[in-house]
Amino acid sequence: MRSQKALNGDHWKDWASVSCPTLLIRGTRSDELAADHAREMIARRAGHARLAELPAGHVVHHNAQAQFAATVRAFLSDSAEPGEFVRTA
Repeated sequence: MRSQKALNGDHWKDWASVSCPTLLIRGTRSDELAADHAREMIARRAGHARLAELPAGHVVHHNAQAQFAATVRAFLSDSAEPGEFVRTA
């Protein structure tokens, strides 16, 4: 119970303190991370984070394996501009 409360806390300060380039991958059918919240996460780290939305549930790497791998490869090879919104259908 205690660990669950820690997970559900306010983590904006932690998110804003990350200094490395970050890729946030969200499944469009996920009930865990709302699209608006994901976009707010990217907006709060403008230029340092990217959002990729893939047609999957919460377990994106399992539900959309090939697209997940391609998205991560593209991010690691820096083929998209920082802060670019990436949507893969």
